[in-house]
Amino acid sequence: MNMMQEKSTRYYFAGLLWLAGAFVMLTVFLSWVHGREAQHILFEREQTLVSSLVGQGVSPVLIAGAVKNAETTDEGIALLRQMGHGGDVSFVLFPAVDRSVRLFAGTAAGMAVLLSVMQVCVTVCFLWRREKLYRQAEDVIIRFSEGDFERHLPQNENGSVYRLFAAVEELAVALRAQGGKEQQLKVFLRDTISDISHQLKTPLAALHMYTEIIAQEPDHAETVERFSGKIMQSLERIEELVQTLLTVSRIDAGSIEFQKQWQPASDLVTGAVADLSVRAQAEGKRLVMEGDSAQMLFCDRQWTREAVANLIKNALDHTEEGGTVTVSWECSPAMFRLSVADDGSGIAEEDMPHVFKRFYRGKKDGGRQGLGLGLPLAKSIIEGQGGILSVSSTVGEGAVFTILL
Repeated sequence: MNMMQEKSTRYYFAGLLWLAGAFVMLTVFLSWVHGREAQHILFEREQTLVSSLVGQGVSPVLIAGAVKNAETTDEGIALLRQMGHGGDVSFVLFPAVDRSVRLFAGTAAGMAVLLSVMQVCVTVCFLWRREKLYRQAEDVIIRFSEGDFERHLPQNENGSVYRLFAAVEELAVALRAQGGKEQQLKVFLRDTISDISHQLKTPLAALHMYTEIIAQEPDHAETVERFSGKIMQSLERIEELVQTLLTVSRIDAGSIEFQKQWQPASDLVTGAVADLSVRAQAEGKRLVMEGDSAQMLFCDRQWTREAVANLIKNALDHTEEGGTVTVSWECSPAMFRLSVADDGSGIAEEDMPHVFKRFYRGKKDGGRQGLGLGLPLAKSIIEGQGGILSVSSTVGEGAVFTILL
């Protein structure tokens, strides 16, 4: 039985069994005492009868025969009734029998009272320990409801109660994790809003300034045209900023589901390079692809191409005219590795820990244009698919960004 797995319940039933055994032993003892008392009464009665018969001159042989006789006759029974010694006569009239009955009744009553008291004590002890356990659990559960998960419910024994405590503990752990996730979500939402508001300050200020200039010179066509173009650029920058930041936030929040499937790695890389080949050619830089065209990659094609394109764009941003950006890949039984390497200026040592932070710009970026979200977006995409994005660099020799899937 499941309830017998609990130690306190086993102790309780063991106590009841011990009391039952004690009751049986006391009953046997009381029966033996009563038997001895009955034997003593009978012996005293025989002594009285024999002494009376001897005093009346009855032959010892006849007396011995009468004592040993085990048979009854109708004449003998009738004589006893005439003497008032019938079976329906109250035992109170027989002092020895009355004394024996009273002794047996008192002993039995005392034994019953003693066993009842012992049973009540065992039950009260069991219920007291159980109540203490419940109060301890109640205190811990109240702390759980208040957000304090430092204490734990008792789980050091077997039994239904302790399985219930274990289930409550698991529920508390789930609530704690859920509370932690909610807190992280709040912090994440706060940081996202802070990032958006901070990054929108500059383009919004520029829009305000451009609008004021146009309003001051509405008849100056050249001024209106020039600053209207700047307004369009600022609006495009705001749109790009908001869209990219929201994309990163959605990926980090886990609200984007990646559709992964097997596909040729060369097709994915070619698609990412094609979007930037015109820019590389215009800037006098080379884009090189190295890898086995037959190798397959298990990923979300659209998002992974976006991540690789961001890495290539970042490499082009930090490569001078005449430089080379190499995209290479290789596949092993355990993982797929894709690297984007450039021979540009490299990353300063103090900037390495901050490369993937939003809006971070190195001290030696030289005023390059950009939102500062390309690398964070690439990292979110790769890690969202269970991969790893890392970077290594030597100042003056370039940098290598490596994707592991």
